[in-house]
Order: sequence, then C-alpha cells, then structure tokens
Amino acid sequence: MRKYLLAGVATLGAAGFAGAAFAQAPAAPPSPTEGTLVTAPSGGPSYANNNNNYQAAALPGPVANPTPGTIVIHVNGKVEVDFQLGFSSADSRTVGFPAGTTGGAIIPPGGPPGAIVGTPGATSGATSAAAILGNNGGGAVKVNPQAIDSFARVYLGADAMATNGLRYGAAIELRQDFTGQRSNNASSGASGYSSLETVYVRRAFVYAAGDQWGIVRIGQADGLIGIFDNGVTTFQFLPSGNLNGGDLEGNMLQNAGPSNVFLGQAGNEYDNAKAVYLSPQIAGFDFGLAYAPNTSNGNGIGSSNLQSNGSIIGSGTGTGLGCAVANTGCPTLSAGPGVQDGSRMTNETSFGVRYQGTLGGVGVLAYGVYMLSGHAQYTGPSPTSATTPAGVALANTFLGNPAGSKYTGNYDNLSIGSGGIALTFAGFTVGGNVVGGRMNGQLGLAPSGGAGVVGELVGGKYVAGPWTVGVVAESYTQQGNVNMTGLTQQRNRAIDTGVSYVVAPGMTVWAEYMWQDVYQGGVNQITGAVGSNANNEIRSQGFLLGDVVNF
Repeated sequence: MRKYLLAGVATLGAAGFAGAAFAQAPAAPPSPTEGTLVTAPSGGPSYANNNNNYQAAALPGPVANPTPGTIVIHVNGKVEVDFQLGFSSADSRTVGFPAGTTGGAIIPPGGPPGAIVGTPGATSGATSAAAILGNNGGGAVKVNPQAIDSFARVYLGADAMATNGLRYGAAIELRQDFTGQRSNNASSGASGYSSLETVYVRRAFVYAAGDQWGIVRIGQADGLIGIFDNGVTTFQFLPSGNLNGGDLEGNMLQNAGPSNVFLGQAGNEYDNAKAVYLSPQIAGFDFGLAYAPNTSNGNGIGSSNLQSNGSIIGSGTGTGLGCAVANTGCPTLSAGPGVQDGSRMTNETSFGVRYQGTLGGVGVLAYGVYMLSGHAQYTGPSPTSATTPAGVALANTFLGNPAGSKYTGNYDNLSIGSGGIALTFAGFTVGGNVVGGRMNGQLGLAPSGGAGVVGELVGGKYVAGPWTVGVVAESYTQQGNVNMTGLTQQRNRAIDTGVSYVVAPGMTVWAEYMWQDVYQGGVNQITGAVGSNANNEIRSQGFLLGDVVNF
C-alpha cells in the first residue's frame, strides 16, 4: 500500500483537527516554490510527520505550534477509495493436475504417498480427494480485472513545549492491513474476509528539538532519504503515491511491479526503529545522521509468539522461529546457517545533506544520502567451502541454485548513494532521482558476486490551483533473484501518469494510468522457478479512479 505521506506543495488543501482543544490551526503562508519548506502541504491534515516534528524549527502549518508550558493534541485520519482495472501476464493460466488425480500423471507402483485413494499407484499414505480439490486441482485459472479498494488510516500525535523552550512530542500512525481469504472450510463471503482485516502500527516515535541545535527523532520512523525527499524528487504527486507502492502497483498479481528502490517514503526505509538527527538549516543547507541496529523493533527480539496450541507463529523473523534463544532468522542475528541469514542487515547508518531555497526565481530541492551497513555472517553449507563434488551438489540444492549459479549464501554490506533534485518555476516542477551501489530490492543486501543496483527516475508535473497533472518514469537494474547470481540480472521499468483535482478542503479525486515491466532471464516470473526459459518477463498495466478524504 501507499507509503506516501507528504509531497512538498499544497496539492491536497485538506483541513486538520489540531490544537490543545482541537482548535483549527492557522494555515501556513503560501510556499512560493516546491521544496522550500519541509512541512506538510499548506492547510493539509496532520500525518505522523508534521510541521512541528519534521525539522529543527517549528513551522506554521496544519498543526498549531505549542507555546511554553502547553501541549497540542491532534487526532487525524484518512479514508481512500479506488475503482481500478488491472491487467498482467499472470491474469490467466493453466494449472497442471497433481500426479495421481484424474488428468494427472499416474504414480508408479511404490510411488510417493499423497495420491488419491483408488487411483493408479496410490500408496498406504494416500490422502483424500478433499485434500486436493479446491487447493491443488488442475485446470484453467483466470481473474477479473476490476476491483474496488478502500482503506483507512489514523494519525495520533502530541507536540509540546517546556517552559525552558524545549520542544518535544510523539506521533503514531495506524494502518489497515489486508490478508487473503481463507480457502479451507471458511466461507468466501465478505464477512469472512473483513474479519481478517487488522490494524497495525506503521510509525511510532518520540522527538526533542531546539531551533538552535536541531531535532532528534527516535523510534519507528523515517530515515534521511524519506525526510529529505518527501516525495518531491520521486514525483509522488498523486494521493496514491504513484510508483511508491500505489494500488495500481501493489495490487497487481505476482508482484508484477518494480519495488521502490529510490526509497523516498518507502516502507523498508522508515519501518525499522532508528535514531535520526537533523541539523538546523543554514543558508538553505541542513545535514542529517541516522542509525538503526537492525531491521526490526527491539520489542520483538525475545518473543516466542506462541499460540494457545503451542505452535510458533514467528516473531517478525520471517522463519516462523521464536527468538527466546538464539535462532536462525532472529532480528538481531549476527551469524546463522539459515538460507537467508546472510541477507540480514546490521548497523544501518546514513549520512546526508540537503539544500532548499530559491535561485534566480527557481525553487530548488536537492539532496544526497550515503547509506551503509554490516550484515550477518552465513554459516550454512556453501559450494565454495565444499571439498567434494557431492558436497558442492548438496550445497547448491540447499541454496536452490540452478546449474552454473555463483550464489553462495553470502551477501555484501549495504553501500549505496541516493540523491534527487527538483526545480520549480511558474507551477512547473521537473527533476529526478538516482540510486546506485550494493543493494538488491528495497534496502535488501546484494549477494556476493551478484550485480548491484543502478537506477534512474525522471518526472514532471504542473500545478494550477486545485489541478495537478504529471508523469513519472523509472528504470533500474539489479541482481533480482539471488539464485541467478553470475548468470543473469533483473531489469525493471515503469511509467505512471495522472491528474488530480481538489474538490473541497480535505477531498481530492484523481485518475491514473500505470504500466510496469519486470524481466530476468532464467526466472519464471509467474511460478518463481529458476533455470527456466518460460515467462521470463511479466508486464502489467492498469487504470484507477480514486477519491481520498483527509480529516
């Protein structure tokens, strides 16, 4: 879903509830150019990030500035609905029948258990037809292109000032989660689906700030790229967030869209617990530092997350294993034998500088950030450490490698540069963003010996009163499937265009079109199989009509 929160200029024009008694805050003065203020859109709602907590100095904006000895409490939200048409290469296909079923291959005598009782080759371990029908049956599969989407978010915050002038506060962002409908015994009706929707915490942080020394933010919140970019140089000009996880991108089948490697307002950039420092702005320049020990929240480290029946549902590790003791997949892992343990990032650190100002009547936003990290050591079987051909074959099987792959289970440290620029004059904004270095996917580590990421994004938009129209396009290459290390790399392309209109304060409607393409030789983009020459490219496109109400 959308990671878009703030987009630089006043394109939403929404009203927020703010103040110690929810009094309406005064609107910010008009911003003459894009990117000259690091704050929410003028008159816009209060998100987790607002005009009090997103920079060293408090700025006029939708949330009232606290005065000495006071605290401003604000409760805001948004509801967004879309009608979409989405088409991809994975919309229809034919599923093969399992061996032992009618239409499937005959299991030879003594074959493996699991065939339907009474079919040729069935064994004593055979299961019933109910275990296959509705789950693994063969035949044609097709999905409809149309859907109606809706989601809700809640933003809670407090901004205070001590009598000595110290500013401080906290913010929370809650989102609506979505999960697939159950296919066993449960009804496929709407009631059963809605009961699986949950609310979860996306951001939660505290801060302390002073105009003369800067601001420190600690918790689950944005890093330097998200703060510096703010959706401007990555051209997130529609409420959907455009190429940053919008509905047209995220709701396509089989992940048919590129991930947001440009990282402005990207979930993997802001969702781990971190500490961030931003300096005061001097002559248009400010700089920042950020540090995160790992990619998780420390409160989940020791939890085994046992269900009432004793089974482990995981502790955010992605392995289903609890971390009451050292385990493969633990968030604080420094070494492990799991097939993905080597890809776990440690000590994520960022340094960056930004410029915001007006040069010759042209508004300028420009920034550069360097990110680096360590990584957990992989201690499992590796082809490079095997001493016999049989050992090499066993390690390749464990890792899932096709013939010729150079993947060893080892990864390189994160080391990337990311930067963007946006120039604004007379309502027009043009610019772009670049990223390059050792990374694979959205802040994933690149496998040793594999390709790094090289990407470019360009965009333009025009704002005239309540109207915004624009286009953004991206292209980048990276390793992609790690099992194809040394064999192939992944190419990603996308273009998105749309127009939005502010109907009334707090209400915006928009229309959008998106085209996406992902290609990697030797990878079946529909089944995920490696070493395959089928379906190496997957494409998608879609149309969307949306409406968002911020309050």
